[in-house]
Amino acid sequence: MAVTSLLFFISALAAALVFRRMPARLRLPWLLLISAAFLLVWNWQFILILALFGLVNFWLGLRVERSLASGKPAWKIFGIIFNVLVLFVFKYNHFFLPPLQRLFGNQTTPALQILLPVGLSFLVVQMISYLLDVANQRLKAERDLVKFGVYTLYFPKLLSGPVERARLFLPRLAAPLPFDRPLFNRSFSLFALGLLRKLVLANPLFSLIPTDAFTAPVNYAGQHLVLYLLAYAFALFNDFAGYTAIVRGISLWFGIDLGPNFNLPYFSRNFTEFWNRWHISLSAWLRDYLFFPVSRALLKRLPDRGHFINLVVPPLVTMLVSGMWHGLGWNLLFWGGLHGLYQIIERLPSIVRPSLPLDQRPRWRNLLGIVVTFTLAVLAWLPFRMELPAAWAYLQGMVHWVRPDFFLFKRYITANADWLSWSPLNLPNPILLLLLALAVGFDLLLRAPQGEKELWDLPRWLQLLVMLILLAAILASLFTDAAAPFVYQAF
Repeated sequence: MAVTSLLFFISALAAALVFRRMPARLRLPWLLLISAAFLLVWNWQFILILALFGLVNFWLGLRVERSLASGKPAWKIFGIIFNVLVLFVFKYNHFFLPPLQRLFGNQTTPALQILLPVGLSFLVVQMISYLLDVANQRLKAERDLVKFGVYTLYFPKLLSGPVERARLFLPRLAAPLPFDRPLFNRSFSLFALGLLRKLVLANPLFSLIPTDAFTAPVNYAGQHLVLYLLAYAFALFNDFAGYTAIVRGISLWFGIDLGPNFNLPYFSRNFTEFWNRWHISLSAWLRDYLFFPVSRALLKRLPDRGHFINLVVPPLVTMLVSGMWHGLGWNLLFWGGLHGLYQIIERLPSIVRPSLPLDQRPRWRNLLGIVVTFTLAVLAWLPFRMELPAAWAYLQGMVHWVRPDFFLFKRYITANADWLSWSPLNLPNPILLLLLALAVGFDLLLRAPQGEKELWDLPRWLQLLVMLILLAAILASLFTDAAAPFVYQAF
């Protein structure tokens, strides 16, 4: 069931109305029931796999807590290994299934078909943080199985996060927010702006990128490849940010405030800030459970914080793991390593002199930082989107611009030529340019010192315009054959 579908909206609204009228003791079982029903729409086998996965981690949390008295980390280590193995078996089985199939004579047998449950990558990192927080005594092991089940399967965050930590999420279950006027305004604002990002910006931008642009870039002029890459960058951002805003708005109907996941990352002044603004929940997880532990371990051996190894290893390891989390492939490892390299280059000047805080830098330097960070981040989407040979071919093709065919364009506008796509003219598609301008303008409108503005922070005429555009997009989507899936559902 697509999160943007009318059926999902009606189902979630009905579930929230029942939830609000229920006695407090029945609310958690109800949340668990509707989350299981949401999974059932996808595949009944997902319920069995994820229920077993949650039960094992529930038991592991209790074992980790009991082992604290002995001071032995065996259960903690076992819990981490278990969750990593689950991710490897279900998500990365394309590495070991082909050899097994060859072993069985190239027969694709049912025993070799492994089903990947939705949202598994997000659940694995959530469970690892839960076990580590119990081991570090930041959190007591949960003893209420229903409550832990909701933490595992809660449907708004199940598909693509945000990555919620148990020590923050579980207390929200015990005291859901009252549904008053401010909460309604906030939930409606998140839901509306999320739909606008998905339906008005992300889906059209994706649709205007030719299907073979990323597989056969040699067929397109350099100016087209530049535009298609920009379209992909803004489509990817609006797609994921739109999903997060929608599910955060829906979650507020149940009084549960999910954490933010985006804060206009393309306005970042360096890559450290970029990763504090892009996929915030995962970036914070990587920082707290990987970057900081690696840094502390290195500082015990090399106390000098300015040592080259202390500057290089933590960001590189962190971003390589980020690439592996997205998928086990050379292109994603390269993408992660590239972002690690970006952060290393930023940190190197601190060997010579302390870095000036971003807010204390001159305006021109911050503007230059935004341009450089945006450009390098967009170029890094190439290995994220395609295999390395194709990414290299695409990068080479971007510098080979072709002179526009103005003669053909004249025949085109005077109707003396058959209807053509814009590619043969070697001119930018005006609709694509308009959508890119809208995407940038939309982010500029929502930009605020504390984060993104809400719908109600915009001028009244602009609120009305946004709602009219959104209504038109919703009506148009009702007549399409299928809803476009969210990109990060693949992770």
